[in-house]
Amino acid sequence: MKKSIMLVVLAAMVEFVLVGVSSAEEPKHPRFDPNTFVGKVIVTKDANGVITAVQLESRKRGTYNIVLDAKGKELAEKMADKFVAVTGTVATKGNANWLTVEKYNEFQRPRGPGDPNRPHDPNRPHGHHPGSPPSGEGGGEGK
Repeated sequence: MKKSIMLVVLAAMVEFVLVGVSSAEEPKHPRFDPNTFVGKVIVTKDANGVITAVQLESRKRGTYNIVLDAKGKELAEKMADKFVAVTGTVATKGNANWLTVEKYNEFQRPRGPGDPNRPHDPNRPHGHHPGSPPSGEGGGEGK
């Protein structure tokens, strides 16, 4: 009799846990938007400090020139040298892509030593990975 009661209680607990897990919300990931571009904002100024050109350098999609309307100038002033997600429309003129900014926000990336998306450190030798000895040490040559 005790075994039967224990089995019923155990089955009820398992069902409770499974129902709780299945009803949990899925993590909210941003949906893919083909009109959103992620990259670094590069601003060019003349000798007087006036913005003359703005570009968005994306590792995946290439470089886009930013149209210098009010929103484009705002992007340049607030987000120079930062990684951003820019939503807008693209027009191709000649061999250049021009992006008209509709909205933007700073793109926050994880910044841990194991982050594969972290930019390459030019001071770290090629092929050196965190946690491994620097090149030329540790007997790693000749393998």
